[in-house]
Amino acid sequence: MRDAYLTGQLARKLHEIAREYAWLAVEEYSMLDADALDILYRATIEANRYADVVRPLGLLLVGDLAQLPPVKARWCFEAACWERFAASTERLEHVWRQDTGPFLDALNHVRDGRGAQAAELLTAAGAVWHTALDTEFDGTTILPKNDMVNRYNDIALDRVPGKRITVTSRRWGKQRSEWGENLRTHEWGIPPRTDFKVGAYVMVLSNAPDFSVVNGDCGHIGAYEDGAFHVNLLRTGQVVRIEKLVRGVEQSERPDGFSGPTVDDTTWMPKEHYRRRVRRYVTGQVEYYPLRLAYASTVHKSQSLTLDRVQADFRDWFFGKPAMLYVALSRCRTLAGLRLVGMREKFVVQCATDPRIAPWL
Repeated sequence: MRDAYLTGQLARKLHEIAREYAWLAVEEYSMLDADALDILYRATIEANRYADVVRPLGLLLVGDLAQLPPVKARWCFEAACWERFAASTERLEHVWRQDTGPFLDALNHVRDGRGAQAAELLTAAGAVWHTALDTEFDGTTILPKNDMVNRYNDIALDRVPGKRITVTSRRWGKQRSEWGENLRTHEWGIPPRTDFKVGAYVMVLSNAPDFSVVNGDCGHIGAYEDGAFHVNLLRTGQVVRIEKLVRGVEQSERPDGFSGPTVDDTTWMPKEHYRRRVRRYVTGQVEYYPLRLAYASTVHKSQSLTLDRVQADFRDWFFGKPAMLYVALSRCRTLAGLRLVGMREKFVVQCATDPRIAPWL
């Protein structure tokens, strides 16, 4: 982002948005670091200076500072431009994921770092403090680390009867960093190959145009036919068809030496091409199924999701970091759908919040 700003590319991209839209919304802004916010703010000011911008583009931050913080970076409220946002804040108080009652009250205590009060409410409401993971849990297990998630998913998939269905992704040209392999953890954003089975519990990783299917929807694979997965969604009960998805690395400016053909839509074409409908030059693509096994997930990957059944294993020290416990537990709609793994005393110790966010609690 810094390089795109210094070259003027970021302001030009924002200028295109400003010509058509009034607001640029940044979701889950608790994870937005201060440097990125300052750069985005300056670039937006530059974009608004273009003569054809009739109504200045605004920046809207949406989220909860009591959730996950930026990774190895400064909080967004440490940005030089933060006063502009702090002076224009709208506090949303209605909770849509959970109904009012003891569970929501307990979650609010966890959000504020009051572990003892939260544990008392949960116990009184019927929560059980389990000592071990249930490897046959029919829902999503939230674990602290990727290697733990992979092991759990492998074990869970082994239990499903039937043959494995191995699907592969393919890619060419430039790739976004989040699609590739993290050289430190060896985790893939979009893995080269993934194993499924009919009957496996999976999560959809993309939105349908009409939002009948949304990122985070979970269900069981009912069939794999004609190159598509048929998934029985838990949330709606409907059966949806999940086909391969194509994502591209695109830009509005013509790349040096570009000589590719023109196409009308987002299709797989393993060479540079120009998408006429959106006026974008494509310099790389990845094609994959937007599905992953959903027996287990890390806390970071679960943020923003709404889940019907959650098993949260908070015994690892990693859960003692600020907001980890709150994000994990608040993914679940109801207390009846939540299974706690760890002792009550450990829960109290692990319940933490960053004191610097106190003004926004």
